[in-house]
Amino acid sequence: MGRYERAAKTSLKEATALASGIIDSVRHDLRREEVRLEQEMIDRVQSVQSILNEVASIQDAIIAGSSEVKRDLEKAKKKLIKYGDKELMITQIIGSATRLGELRTLHIDAVKRIQGALARPPSAVEIIERMTKDLLKLSGSWEASAREIDESISDVVDANAPIELIELSRELNNNGYDLILAGDDRSPENIEAARSKIKSMTGEESNLNSHHL
Repeated sequence: MGRYERAAKTSLKEATALASGIIDSVRHDLRREEVRLEQEMIDRVQSVQSILNEVASIQDAIIAGSSEVKRDLEKAKKKLIKYGDKELMITQIIGSATRLGELRTLHIDAVKRIQGALARPPSAVEIIERMTKDLLKLSGSWEASAREIDESISDVVDANAPIELIELSRELNNNGYDLILAGDDRSPENIEAARSKIKSMTGEESNLNSHHL
């Protein structure tokens, strides 16, 4: 096994270990956030549950009380029409108005209680906002780990030519092989043609032209 193959295996092994590490890290972070989110949401609902139940009972009582007062008012009105009982009607009107004021006050208090419970922090929206910010912070750590993986993979291929390839190129270009290839015709033009032929066959001439362009 050549040194580049050994280096590639080592780099890929390292990249695989880093990938497994980041997967475990992300899974752990997300699970922790999930558990926290679940508990915060449960606490949020439970914090208003008792008040919601109480307010619901109060609202039902208000409905029942309002219906009862209305029925009594309608009975008094019928008696007024049938028997002309004005005193009963006056008493019923005052009593109904007083009871309506009491029921309205009860309703206003109930609304204030539920609004106060809903305004108590953290709200469900604030919980999600907190989690979003935490995930954003965590993503920075995940990205840093991901960069290490990419760097490890990029190390598998060395963009620089191996020293053996460089030495072979020097050997062909600098040790008179162009003269041998030129044969008996040692004119500058023929030697240059031989030199260009070597460079063309080795790929160096096209690389030089590409670089020049």
